[in-house]
Amino acid sequence: MAAHNKTLLLYLLLLQSPVNAIAEPVVTTGYVYYRVSGHTAEDIWADIRKKSPVRHHGRLHVAYTKWNVNWKFWWHGSADDCRITKVTTALDVVYTLPELKPGLTLPDALMRQWQRFYAALLGHEQGHRDLGEKAAIEIENAIAEMAPRDSCERLENAANETGRNVIDKYRLIEKDYDRSTRHGVNTGAVFP
Repeated sequence: MAAHNKTLLLYLLLLQSPVNAIAEPVVTTGYVYYRVSGHTAEDIWADIRKKSPVRHHGRLHVAYTKWNVNWKFWWHGSADDCRITKVTTALDVVYTLPELKPGLTLPDALMRQWQRFYAALLGHEQGHRDLGEKAAIEIENAIAEMAPRDSCERLENAANETGRNVIDKYRLIEKDYDRSTRHGVNTGAVFP
């Protein structure tokens, strides 16, 4: 077989093989802290209630994780069809969390109580982040595995609709996650 034919055969095989073997979203993480203080658990809780910027449907929340998935894809069009050749996703995560005022000294028992609460709170919020990452992976895989379309415009529309549908699915999963954990209360995110 001539070198030109081998190259053409390899190219055709690559077009028919899955685009991404393993989806790996690029993840960027940011933190927004609001500082709280007090000398008792009740004082700290009152300061959280006063300073938390997180409100949803009129209810106060101690923390919040915002995630957003962006996807990009490339295609190859021919006279017969248009197919995906590459997909990437990026997950942006921003945690909003309370933070004890620097230099605040607390009795050991209260500090341990805060540390247990904070670890559980952060664990709950990381659960939200994990759902965002699962959404990114699912989007990347779903778009990569799309069947060719008869036009690149139809392919682009279908790929973007696929991404939006996955996001909608994971937003509902997130609501169930918060309901089942009572926003982390069932997993220890309780203070005082």
